[in-house]
Amino acid sequence: MISTDEAPRETGTTERALNVLREAAAANGQVQTRGVALALWVLRERCPDDWLIAFWEAAGSDHEIGRNQGLHAAYNGIVRQLRTSGAIVEDPARMK
Repeated sequence: MISTDEAPRETGTTERALNVLREAAAANGQVQTRGVALALWVLRERCPDDWLIAFWEAAGSDHEIGRNQGLHAAYNGIVRQLRTSGAIVEDPARMK
């Protein structure tokens, strides 16, 4: 069933965008894809542009080690910003 309440819908959208970025950070090779671009677009109102741009640029890097480090650093920065702003809240029940 689709939620008509805005808060759960936004939280779900944010979580899905983070899932796309997490999968991209774990993938091998360049990951500048439409899916990654859409996920970054979804997060643009909740996260500073610097982190989103860093992720996008790292996603297109030719250097494998630099790409992996850049993707993980940017992903961690994005998550930190979202937690700080309250856009995502860790559910203690899910952490078990």
